Amino acid sequence: MKQGSDLQVLLGYQVQRAHLTMEGDARASLSSFHLSPAKLTALVLIRDNPGSDQTALGKALSINRSSAMKLVNILAERQLIERRPGRDLRTNALHLLPDGEALVAEMLDRTRESDARMTARLTADEVRTLHQLLRKLGPENPKRKPRRGSMEEAPE
Repeated sequence: MKQGSDLQVLLGYQVQRAHLTMEGDARASLSSFHLSPAKLTALVLIRDNPGSDQTALGKALSINRSSAMKLVNILAERQLIERRPGRDLRTNALHLLPDGEALVAEMLDRTRESDARMTARLTADEVRTLHQLLRKLGPENPKRKPRRGSMEEAPE
């Protein structure tokens, strides 16, 4: 279908289309694992933040407590993560299990292959620039500064 000039200049629309294209390829790449890109994101966050609780995970994923609990239940049932006693009686500390570590490594490889396919028409400099520009989207927040080595920093 033809996209008129209004849609061509709406950045949010173009970002959404790019997101749908990239997520579709990532989902197809991960289909043999029977886990979505969102679940991979959760596993990576748990790996990188051992001992964090469901509330912190939910905030990081921008999902509510109920959805975070369901997500953690699925990952625990698959024996990819485990709950350990948390900082108080009301919380559980989340930890990635060895099978989860191995699965994350494989899934990240597949996701990187997907990213490479989806950005094949871009130069390495363009990919770096795209990362930098995407991190700038949204309202200015002077308190938010990317930490060295964080996920917010552009990959080399």
